[in-house]
Amino acid sequence: MLKMIVSGTLGQDAEIREVGNKKAINFDVAVSMDYKDQQGNKVERTEWVRAVIWKNEGQSTKVADYLKKGRKVLLEGIPSSEGFKTKDGEIKSALNINVKELEFLS
Repeated sequence: MLKMIVSGTLGQDAEIREVGNKKAINFDVAVSMDYKDQQGNKVERTEWVRAVIWKNEGQSTKVADYLKKGRKVLLEGIPSSEGFKTKDGEIKSALNINVKELEFLS
């Protein structure tokens, strides 16, 4: 089994999208990490993780009401990654999590 745990801050309010007979609650989480470079200077780095919570037809999407920009969350789920091209033709990658457990930290 592959599992991922993410603790971070929502970058914007969650969005609900319909995909077939399911609803997807989508949001992005900023994860900040500190480290020291070779010269001993503190460097802060932020990684963005795309998160999705799947709900079957008839299941409540009320949790989306609480997923607001600036809210701190702890997520547990299944990771995945994807590659894509930007409008400028640059190739980038994204880290995703299919959320199975969600805890509000603020």
